[in-house]
Amino acid sequence: MDYLDLANPKSRFTASALYYPQETDSPDIGGKRFTYEYVDPLSHTYRKLFGNIQSTDGEGEAAIRTDTRLEYARGAFVKTQDGKFFQIIQMQIDYATANKQAMRILPIPVSVQYVIRMVEVPDPWGIV
Repeated sequence: MDYLDLANPKSRFTASALYYPQETDSPDIGGKRFTYEYVDPLSHTYRKLFGNIQSTDGEGEAAIRTDTRLEYARGAFVKTQDGKFFQIIQMQIDYATANKQAMRILPIPVSVQYVIRMVEVPDPWGIV
């Protein structure tokens, strides 16, 4: 437990995933663990952050929300707890979740949440 845990005591994200900045030869190499929850594409937050995005059919697409600070990048990979493997296609920072007073002091407060749009890709390791 450190200052970030005290400043952002939310524990609503219960599912865990692994973030891979690039494709690796093994799932044991370079994975960074984070917690998340799925985002409903019909929710107000999703429409606000990704309102200008039109998906073709929505098949294989997903969006998650997390407050874990990692260097999320387009083209990186995420292995979710339910065994699916995704590639990140877009990431947005949701500043609405941050404390407004903290935004006066910090450029990115610790309580912001990241909303990540992903598309499902074949698992290179074949692990479920």
